[in-house]
Amino acid sequence: MTTLQIRRKGTAALPASLRKKYKLEEGQILTLIDLGEDTILLTTKVSQVDKLADQIAEGFNHENITFDDLLQALDEVRKTYT
Repeated sequence: MTTLQIRRKGTAALPASLRKKYKLEEGQILTLIDLGEDTILLTTKVSQVDKLADQIAEGFNHENITFDDLLQALDEVRKTYT
């Protein structure tokens, strides 16, 4: 069993043995899931929702599509259903 200590500003360091075992590097994103009842899960897997959202945002940026463009298109599609 490994324990961590929360430090100033809420930081905690993972032991070198775990960083090496899971090939964790500085700047890598981890996902923290609150399972309730004083239990949390720390995983190296990025949420699929977050991953897809990033891909969609990247596509919109590449095509120069803004949030306002999306809202306008949504309004136009809604008009076809009324």
